[in-house]
Amino acid sequence: MSRLDHQLDLARLDLWLRSNCFDHRANNENEFQLELICTFLLTSKVGLLYNLLILKLNYCSYLKELPSSLHKLTKLRCLEFEDTQVTKMPMHFGELKNLQVLSTFYVIRNNEVVSIKQLGRLNLHGRLSISELQNIENPLDALEVNLKNKHLVELKLIWNSNHIPDDPRKEEKVLENLQPSDQLAHLLIRSYCGTQFPSWVFDNSLSNLVSLELIDCKYCLCLPPLGLLSSLKTLKIRGFDGIVSIGAEFYGSNSSSFKSLESLEFSKMKEWEEWECKTTSFPRLRYLGIWQCPMLKSLSEQLLHLKELSIESCDNLIISEHREDTSALERLTIHSSPLVNIPMTHYDFIEDMTIGNACDSLIIFQLKFFPMLRSLRLERCQNIQRISQEHAHNHLEILSICACPQFESFPDEGLSVAFPFLIELSIKNCPKVEKFPYEGLPSKVKFMSLSSIKLIASLGETLNVNTCLQSLSINSLDVESFPDEVLLPPSITSLKITNCPNLKQLDYKLLYHLSSLSLWNCPNLQCLPEEGLPKSISSLLIWDCPLLKQRCQNPEGKDWRKIAHLEYLRIG
Repeated sequence: MSRLDHQLDLARLDLWLRSNCFDHRANNENEFQLELICTFLLTSKVGLLYNLLILKLNYCSYLKELPSSLHKLTKLRCLEFEDTQVTKMPMHFGELKNLQVLSTFYVIRNNEVVSIKQLGRLNLHGRLSISELQNIENPLDALEVNLKNKHLVELKLIWNSNHIPDDPRKEEKVLENLQPSDQLAHLLIRSYCGTQFPSWVFDNSLSNLVSLELIDCKYCLCLPPLGLLSSLKTLKIRGFDGIVSIGAEFYGSNSSSFKSLESLEFSKMKEWEEWECKTTSFPRLRYLGIWQCPMLKSLSEQLLHLKELSIESCDNLIISEHREDTSALERLTIHSSPLVNIPMTHYDFIEDMTIGNACDSLIIFQLKFFPMLRSLRLERCQNIQRISQEHAHNHLEILSICACPQFESFPDEGLSVAFPFLIELSIKNCPKVEKFPYEGLPSKVKFMSLSSIKLIASLGETLNVNTCLQSLSINSLDVESFPDEVLLPPSITSLKITNCPNLKQLDYKLLYHLSSLSLWNCPNLQCLPEEGLPKSISSLLIWDCPLLKQRCQNPEGKDWRKIAHLEYLRIG
């Protein structure tokens, strides 16, 4: 590190940076090496690498500014610094006249030395992000960037999220003058401060655009006719505070709107109440996500003929139990939307379902409607009491029931009969479930997560002798130590104990047969067993356990001798 040959080639420098940046989480030594590298890059010595063609500093989280001597790398063709702390361009940036690939450009207000106009002289291609666009004083400067003649595939245009515009018309003119070429495939516009979008966003000038994200454009009062974009496959709209309704203006005048769209997301639309859906729109839509739209009241039946539907934090959204046909669904996720109900119909394709703090009218979950279901997660469902299933369900592999205060029973036939192919079972914070069914657990279960001391203690007598259970996660127990009757079955080789705030000690006998032990967020756990750890344990992870962490420090910790021999050890 003390001296770097000025002839250092591209591949060596890029590999050096990338390998350290990706591995720096592994241990403190690599983290220190990364800091040294980034410190070097801040010095004027980097200008000695005058033959350098490519400089990639992506993911160097320590890097706060680009080196002041960067302009001396006159042969440089590629400069990338994504996921760093850099927020401005270095002086004399315009001297990098051979630059062809640039990850990000930051606009500086009233600075002719580092001006956005300098981008116009570069033959850029690939991807580009332009940030702090509110700093452009003269919209004609944006025109000189000449994006329309640059071969960009991906473009991000970003204003500062805290900017309050003096003149929205100026912002609109800036965006109008930043029109990219028709080769563009991916476009993101964030925190734009105009009240409307220029025509190039929607008039199919971008004939190859497949992905569009419009984020936090809170001054826009209506959406542009994005249905005209014939190649668009993915559309994400977030944080349009001024939108109250979406209607005909969204679809455009074509006979078929959004004819290529496959994925559509709306989120953080706090005033949005109504959505009028055009009959001939969205012929290929497969995924619809609606998150944090508290005022939205309903969805068109047409929008429910999907493969995947995700609804979260939509307090007033109503989907009735009987009206809409959602039988084509393969994946359904509902969170924090109490008025949304599951239409009672036969689902021939759905494989994955998550219901969280929603469907308040749901009391009995009838699996007979979901013959292909592989994963079912019920979380914070306040009124659900049981799961019913008349015959063996031959596809269910994952069943998770969490924080359902009224849940009390499984199918009468028992778990082993009802779910013979179950692999993962989680029962957490369900106080009315005090024991497993008499018939026992399915023999194929490999992973379990429990938060009841009674359920944990009964595992030994509940499991089949041919059990496949390997991994147990114990969560949110209010105990200082495990009772003597808690002995884990010998088949369990991996144990995770998490979020047990009052746990103070571990008993050696609890850890028999284990090869892996993980301890997460147990702030009062004081020490490892006096006897140490069983010889079978080769992997130990300790995280957010401050008292235990102190005792396990190398070499002065009082418990260090108990863990020094382990093959894998991570403490944080």
